[in-house]
Amino acid sequence: MISILLLIPWIIFGFKNTSKNFIGLNQTKKSLTLLLGIEIIFFLVLYLSLQEPTSKIAGLQSFSWNYFILYYAKGIVPTWLIGESINGNLGDRIDLNYQWIYLIVSLIIDYLILLILSPKIKILWNKKPAHNNV
Repeated sequence: MISILLLIPWIIFGFKNTSKNFIGLNQTKKSLTLLLGIEIIFFLVLYLSLQEPTSKIAGLQSFSWNYFILYYAKGIVPTWLIGESINGNLGDRIDLNYQWIYLIVSLIIDYLILLILSPKIKILWNKKPAHNNV
């Protein structure tokens, strides 16, 4: 939840600066670099505040179990759903050894949210097709 709330300033920036365009978003290179930096710092604070797991099974000291809903749901939920649908143990292996995948998925979700909420997308949806006069 908190990781999704971090996007609010960039959503507002996108609506206030509709003339800006960087990688398909109403953002600037500077604003997206700032978002990337904040996202990485937020992930590192969560990751470094986590204790070393005492077992090889997902549990109380795993990243996804500690930060699932409140802090980092946008990175954990898609990773868990895809991993568990591929192989039942893949979610546990990612949680134990490859927590950085949560950061990558979270950055992809950030991009998709900003793209979907972009004013340019609304313009494309409202655009009427040209009539063909033959």
